[in-house]
Amino acid sequence: IAKMATKEIVFKAPPLTDELVKAIKLITPDIELRADEESREFWELDQNASCWAEFEALSPILKRIPKPAKVLEIGPGLGRSIVFLTKKLDWDDTEYHLFEGNGKETKYTMLGPRFEDSFCGNLALLKEVLGFNGVTNFKIFDAEKLDFKINKLPDVYDLIYSFYAIGFHWSLEHFLDDILGLMHDRALALFTVGYKFAEFEKLRRLHYRLIDSARTPSQTVKMLALSKSDIFTANS
Repeated sequence: IAKMATKEIVFKAPPLTDELVKAIKLITPDIELRADEESREFWELDQNASCWAEFEALSPILKRIPKPAKVLEIGPGLGRSIVFLTKKLDWDDTEYHLFEGNGKETKYTMLGPRFEDSFCGNLALLKEVLGFNGVTNFKIFDAEKLDFKINKLPDVYDLIYSFYAIGFHWSLEHFLDDILGLMHDRALALFTVGYKFAEFEKLRRLHYRLIDSARTPSQTVKMLALSKSDIFTANS
């Protein structure tokens, strides 16, 4: 996080309450916070560090694609990514759909199998944090009300992304057909994947790029960008 200290703070953390600390702990079990200003500043820096690492890896693609009219984020947590992308790319008139569920316990795996009850979000606090950051261009879809199935979402999207969720905790291979069903031919999908990620047959039939990303020298992952058509050659 130290190397990110000089970066612009784009995502603003609200004052931490006991409820918000509990929600953060559920999403990020390895983080220890209290409802005080020191913890607020730490969490704010931590969230921006993740966003900057993703943005620096993906910006050559994101800055060259047409401005998306409709975006889907799967597993937004407490909203850092929508805040960051909206502000850094001037996507304030882009319509975001956020697919998230209320959770009571953390059920993380690493590149694990698909199971539906894997959400550990807090929908009310997600809305509050986005409001604190002045972001209003979103609609939250409660995963439980859609039987935890993304293929029940009502739209097709220009951009779909899932950072540290599908592709990282749960193998993309198990979700890919559903995700492709929500993409038009020129849509883009983005995922965080670990270094143990292995390409699979369905992925090889698509157009994709694997891009190195790092928050710190010891925290390295890859970003996977994929599309049904070769949008990367034109945008490289």
